[in-house]
Amino acid sequence: MSGKPLTVRRAGRWIGSLIAVAGLAFVLRELLRSWDDVRSSLSGATPVPLVAAVLVGAGGMLLVGLGWRRCLAVLGVRRSVVDTLYRYYVGQLGKYVPGGIWPVVGRGEMARRGGVPGAAAYASTVLSMVVTYLAALLTAVVALLLDVVDAGTTAGDWWLVLLVLPVGVLGLHPRVVNGVLRLGRRVSGRKLDVPVPRWPESVVLVLWHVPAWVAIGMSTWLVAVSLAPVAPDPRNLVFAAVVSWFVGFVVVGSPGGIGVREAVFVALAASLSSAGVAAAVALTVRVLFIVVDVVSAAVVGGVVRGRA
Repeated sequence: MSGKPLTVRRAGRWIGSLIAVAGLAFVLRELLRSWDDVRSSLSGATPVPLVAAVLVGAGGMLLVGLGWRRCLAVLGVRRSVVDTLYRYYVGQLGKYVPGGIWPVVGRGEMARRGGVPGAAAYASTVLSMVVTYLAALLTAVVALLLDVVDAGTTAGDWWLVLLVLPVGVLGLHPRVVNGVLRLGRRVSGRKLDVPVPRWPESVVLVLWHVPAWVAIGMSTWLVAVSLAPVAPDPRNLVFAAVVSWFVGFVVVGSPGGIGVREAVFVALAASLSSAGVAAAVALTVRVLFIVVDVVSAAVVGGVVRGRA
C-alpha cells in the first residue's frame, strides 16, 4: 500500500474478490457437511446421465452469465465474453455467503474492477437477477401448463408464487423503474444516475434467459434419471426445480438457497417415487451446481490469467 491510508474507494476494488473467497469457504463447508449423504446417494447412480447433468447444468449457468453481458450492453457497456464471464463466475460465489446482498455486491464490485462505471455495474447486476428469476417463473408456468394432470404436479398454493411473474414484468416498465429511482434519490440523497432500459428490451432479456432455466431444469431431471428407480416426468421436474430455485433466491437469509431450495423441490417433485428419492436428487443437484460454480470460476480465471 506504500504507506498510504486505505480509502473506501480503494478497498472497494477488492470487495468482489473478498466476497468470492468467503463464498468459496462456505461452499467447501457445505460440501464437507453433505459429503456422506451425497456419497450415499451416488452409490447406485447411473454415470452417463449424471455426467450429462453436469454438462447441461454448466450450460445453463453459462447462459445466465452471457445474459448478464446482454444486460450490460442494454445499459451501454460493452465487455468481451471472457472478461464478463470471469467477473460473473467469481462474483456470483457471493451467493453462498449468508445475507442476500452479497451476490449483488460481489458481481457489482467485480464489474467495477473491470472498469465498468459503478452505477452501470450495480444496475446491470440487479437487472440480471430480476430478469433471470422472472424467466424462471415463466419457465415454471410453461412447464405446468404443458400438462398439469399427466405430469402429476401438485401446484397447490404455488400458483401464488407464479403470480409474481406478471407483477415483475410490469415492474420492469421505465415508469416504474424511474419512480423507484426517484424514491431512492430522495432517501439516499445521491444522484443515482442509472440508465433505464426500454421496456421491450427488458422483456426480451427475460425471454433470453428462459433457455438457461430449461437447461437447469433438465439437468435436475437427468440427475433424477440417474438416481431414481422409476423414470420421472421432465415437466414436473423442470417445474419443481425452477420454482425451488426462485424460492431459494427470495428467502435472503439462506445462503445460495441452501435448505430452502431442497425443501421446496421435495414438496413439488411429485413424479419421483418417494420423498427420500426427491431429497437425494435435491442434494445431489445442490452439490452438482456448487461444483459447476467453482470449476467454472477456476477455468475462466485461468484463461484470464493466461492472457495477462
